[in-house]
Amino acid sequence: MIHLRHRPRLGLALAVAAAALAGPSPGVALAQKKNPAGTAVLLLSGGQREHHGYRDQAFYLARTLEDTGKYRVTIVEDAAVLESPRLDRYEMILMTADRRDDEFRLTEAQQRALLGRVRDGAAFVSIHAADNAAKDWLPEWREMLGGVFSHVGLPDGKVRTGTYTVKIADGSHPITRGLADFTLVDELYYHMQMQPGVEPLATVEHAGEAWPVAWTRTFGKGRVFHLPLGHRGFGPDKPDPLRDPNLGRLLLRGIDWAAGRPGATP
Repeated sequence: MIHLRHRPRLGLALAVAAAALAGPSPGVALAQKKNPAGTAVLLLSGGQREHHGYRDQAFYLARTLEDTGKYRVTIVEDAAVLESPRLDRYEMILMTADRRDDEFRLTEAQQRALLGRVRDGAAFVSIHAADNAAKDWLPEWREMLGGVFSHVGLPDGKVRTGTYTVKIADGSHPITRGLADFTLVDELYYHMQMQPGVEPLATVEHAGEAWPVAWTRTFGKGRVFHLPLGHRGFGPDKPDPLRDPNLGRLLLRGIDWAAGRPGATP
């Protein structure tokens, strides 16, 4: 006999079972795709809990990259992989997360391993909060990224969510060639701490200034693409700007360029 007080729990179990039988949600990748000739990408997600929608964004990015047939993506949240010999297997490191909190902060050894891998020739792609500089970041981060969002030092970083026009500042670069300005709802980082000589590929105007929102760097032998846009808020109903076709195209082209595949995305 099933007592009445047990029925809510039974109902929950039945609901879970029904959802499992119904199959996965549309668009969810069941497993990594093989793409044997694809660039091996380490997608380092994770970050402060209930702050950004990192997991949803990571799954979307992995599926999008693998669907091109040009990439093999492995998603990780534990940065311990950076100290593993397996790091050398990856030709690109893609970071999306703000890792300033104690749980996810990169150790000095992990920082040195990541910086060393890029210096030795791996590509690096920084999306939105990945450039949020922790107080114990090594100075080489700033050189590699070309600019960071930080409350340590000056200028003090600012954010504003709104509707913006992303303007192509350099249409001659392989990443932006043929792209037009577009409208985007996103979180803008401004008053970032920029390195000298950064030449933006795209900008957003706010408060009377044009703020860089996409650029490239070289760090040792590695190519770096930096996209401070792409804020995916926490919660199932929060939009992801990376799903915007115009920003998504800009990102894919930046990833292609960093991977040594310029022109691969039309």
